[in-house]
Amino acid sequence: MSPIRWGIAALVSPLLLTGCGVMQGVWSGEQQRLSGLLERSNGGFVLRECGSQRVIPLVESENVSAIYLQASQPGQTAIFTDLTGQLDRHGRLHPDQVLRMQSHGRGCSDDSARTAQWVAQGYQPVWQAWLSPGGLVRFDGELTYPARSVVIEQLPDGALNAASLPDHQVELWLYPQPCQDPTTGDYFHLRATLLVNGEQLRGCGYQGALATP
Repeated sequence: MSPIRWGIAALVSPLLLTGCGVMQGVWSGEQQRLSGLLERSNGGFVLRECGSQRVIPLVESENVSAIYLQASQPGQTAIFTDLTGQLDRHGRLHPDQVLRMQSHGRGCSDDSARTAQWVAQGYQPVWQAWLSPGGLVRFDGELTYPARSVVIEQLPDGALNAASLPDHQVELWLYPQPCQDPTTGDYFHLRATLLVNGEQLRGCGYQGALATP
């Protein structure tokens, strides 16, 4: 399966759609994935990168601004953000896709994305699932279950299904639709459903750091 890039068509800025032609020769490198604290600064945003002293100014983005208003709490001036984009030769980040924006969770200390291809979670009830080359691991709020081998299928509409072998008792569905957790208000770029022996658990998800097959 080829790597999947899921976007948010309704929120993409027109500038980003035409950016490759307009900004040709300005980029300092290929698209990067960056995470850190997104802060308000002088009417715009800067990203204080995780594990670094680097502070990266963002080029104005309607997409980032809209998600910030959606996910941040009243009076909040900084929020953990995981996104992709390109740096120009002036060191400014041109955002492409916001993968997650969270007021809750472990922020820069959360290493779940580093060891998984896909991550999904929900809060009512609490559950988490990690899909990696080693299989599907899930947590039900009390126990973490050993990895199970899965068969993965990508549907024509972009949805992804990972079903446990040989019985399909556990299935993880990921949909290319923006998702706001109803409990925390956190934003994710995927909607998720976990099926366990017929019980349906709803939540949100995001792409991990490991390459997809």
